[in-house]
Amino acid sequence: MLSRLKRLYGTENFSYFIRYFAVFTLIFSLMTMIIFQLMRSTMYQHSDENFKEFREEPSLIVNFALARGISSNAEVILEQEGKTVDAGQSGQADSNFNPFKPSKLRLNTNYHVILYDKKGNILNNLDTMSGLASIKPEIKKLNEIVESTVTTAFGDDETYRMMTIDMSNEESVRSMGIDIQYATILFNTTQIRDSLVRYESTVFLVMVSFWLISIFASFYLAQISVKPLLISFQKQKDFVENASHELRTPLAVLQNRLESLFRKPEATILESSEKIASSLEEVRNMRLLTTNLMNLARRDDGLKLEIGPISPSYFDTILENYKIIAKENNRQLTAQNHIHQTVYTDKTLLKQAMTILFDNAIKYTENGGHIQIDLVLRDKQLFFSVTDDGLGISDSDKKKIFDRFYRVDKARTRQKGGFGLGLSLAKQILDSLNGSISVKNNQPKGSIFEIRLPIKTK
Repeated sequence: MLSRLKRLYGTENFSYFIRYFAVFTLIFSLMTMIIFQLMRSTMYQHSDENFKEFREEPSLIVNFALARGISSNAEVILEQEGKTVDAGQSGQADSNFNPFKPSKLRLNTNYHVILYDKKGNILNNLDTMSGLASIKPEIKKLNEIVESTVTTAFGDDETYRMMTIDMSNEESVRSMGIDIQYATILFNTTQIRDSLVRYESTVFLVMVSFWLISIFASFYLAQISVKPLLISFQKQKDFVENASHELRTPLAVLQNRLESLFRKPEATILESSEKIASSLEEVRNMRLLTTNLMNLARRDDGLKLEIGPISPSYFDTILENYKIIAKENNRQLTAQNHIHQTVYTDKTLLKQAMTILFDNAIKYTENGGHIQIDLVLRDKQLFFSVTDDGLGISDSDKKKIFDRFYRVDKARTRQKGGFGLGLSLAKQILDSLNGSISVKNNQPKGSIFEIRLPIKTK
């Protein structure tokens, strides 16, 4: 893994690796902190709710202390329904006795109560081994939950959440005749804190494990992310190289012809007409090439579709123009329009794609050859097919003819004025219209190009 990271450093992928790894690190860090915070808050949620009820009803603390046993020195006698009960003899008291307001509190053995008089002396019995007798009332933080650590007689540290409440103004306490100034309720959190530490350690180990796994994930995502960019960069590089190559030949021919005219300054236009005509032909080729390059660049930037209605007569007009061009180029054209209702799509782009296929058929069909065009509307799809009886296209070339600047027969295509950009442009148009373009063999020879375009009808 380290060797891979070393190879990754300094490459195009490294910046992506750092970004993904930083995102994963941030996510796992936030998740860890959120989980820790939730665990800590929920661990003490129930006990804090009990503290809140004690704060709102302080007499409940004395009630709890009575259940645990008040010091015999208090000599408090309570009466309930004619029964006399010695509060100092808690073991003999009625377990159902409750002289205070009923409560839904459910307190386990982890809760403890310490009652103090005005001098700070402890009034109730405490476990001498627990170390609770060393706790002083938090007079400066009344009604606030604080944490404290107590050392037991065995040398162990016990942690408590505690709250001190002023009991001097409690009517129910004064009526008992007990001199209670402060009461401290405590909740032993030692076991919870130990469990929390174990849980946090487990969560931390899990998060660290996933964080380490994220290194591999970041490496993989960096490879995947940069791959389309590298492909796009290579295509752009090939595009520039091919465009330069296509322009180099006509520019060289044009330069040669113009230089030859300078070598014969006294020659007439008629004598130099062949060279001038050749130069003009190369200029036309370059103009066509630059126009195609501009169209491709615009398509790469994204097409803004203009969907509108197209009547059947629009296709009839296009096919009539194709017949005129075919006749001028000594080709036989059979064109049939089977569309008899209005369709909705981008009129300009569709016509451009149709013309590209027709123009290719003209180029690759010999003099006197036959071309057939069919327009059909079927299953909410427009089918436009162009069939020729030319030389045909091999299976290996079928996979590449939609690439920019790819030509089946470069020498023959150059003579016809082709640059290998038409089919690439047609495919881009069909992609933008959510359509498709395909090619297959015509029998006994030639090719069939077909456009399939999802379309809306009225």
